[in-house]
Amino acid sequence: MPHRRQDRHEPKKVVYLWGAGATQAEIDYQGSAINLTMMDDDKLGIGVATRILEQLPSKWRSSFSTDLGTDIEKLISLLATSNVALYEDLANQLRKLYFQDICRSLATAKVLDNPSLAICLLELHHIKALGTHELLSGIITTNHDGLLQVAAQAVHGSINIGISFDSERLTSSNNGSALLLQLHGSFTWTFGLPLNVSPLRKTSGYDSSTVWIPPTILKESKHYPFNKLAGLAYELLSKDCDILRIVGSSLAQNDWNIVSMIFNAQRHRELKKQRPFRVELIVPFEVGQGITKSCSYLKNLTPINQLTEGDFGDYDSEEATTHDMKNPLFYWMKEKIQFHRRRGDLGSDPLPPRLADILGDAP
Repeated sequence: MPHRRQDRHEPKKVVYLWGAGATQAEIDYQGSAINLTMMDDDKLGIGVATRILEQLPSKWRSSFSTDLGTDIEKLISLLATSNVALYEDLANQLRKLYFQDICRSLATAKVLDNPSLAICLLELHHIKALGTHELLSGIITTNHDGLLQVAAQAVHGSINIGISFDSERLTSSNNGSALLLQLHGSFTWTFGLPLNVSPLRKTSGYDSSTVWIPPTILKESKHYPFNKLAGLAYELLSKDCDILRIVGSSLAQNDWNIVSMIFNAQRHRELKKQRPFRVELIVPFEVGQGITKSCSYLKNLTPINQLTEGDFGDYDSEEATTHDMKNPLFYWMKEKIQFHRRRGDLGSDPLPPRLADILGDAP
């Protein structure tokens, strides 16, 4: 039986998968030289894993450091499951150092209170005229930093994280703001029913009551609230997604739970005689190539150089070395805004200041 065709006048439902590379894009946009990715990079410098290991006693540094870099998620997983108290304590120390490094790095880069690109994304989708072409169903993120919470509060005046929470600084809402699913919890969540949620600060302390899934190979979601968040994300992809935009995620082996969710949601849609959603890869060209090779069982994968709502063709050439294109999220957003403005999809009102700033139109 053929797939049901979507009415061409019906707005497309869009979901974003927001990975660590999206936070790196925020840092780059602010002009900071901090590397927030796990691994060392020739251009960005030493990564989180190296910075963490450098803070350990010399005996541990020499044991775990390698010329190729250390996969800190694998290391923490091995130590935590060793059944040796000394190694289990070391795994917890690494988690604490990870927490502290992220807080310190984001504060230094001045993005804790000003995640500009995330705010721009929500402001773009907040333009009513664009809603006749595409609708934001929600954002799924694997990040712990809580920056999307800050962005949603800034744009919508409230946040909807899929579960109940109390907060002195953030407003809870079950409607009026995009569904924001933080699959692995957040540095900003502490245990309770409901959860307590607060903005992240440089001085935020590591607490055993923090509700998060620390870096590890297998991200288990068997317990509340992670089981509920995983279920909501699966429903979002299965029922309310025509386009999944992957921003700053490489879908590597440590993201197996995410890959599995995407795979099964696409198959769910096929069983319901619907088209599997399109997957747009807003990541560096070489990362997108890696995803298309390692995740070939996912359908409708679209690398950044094949996106059509803007000028992206040069991403498979040497022209991709230009300054703007080194930040795929920023470049995609700039092209996206220009594309819809040329078509008249953004209405007649002036662009919000942040969107105008991305285009270079700000006064």
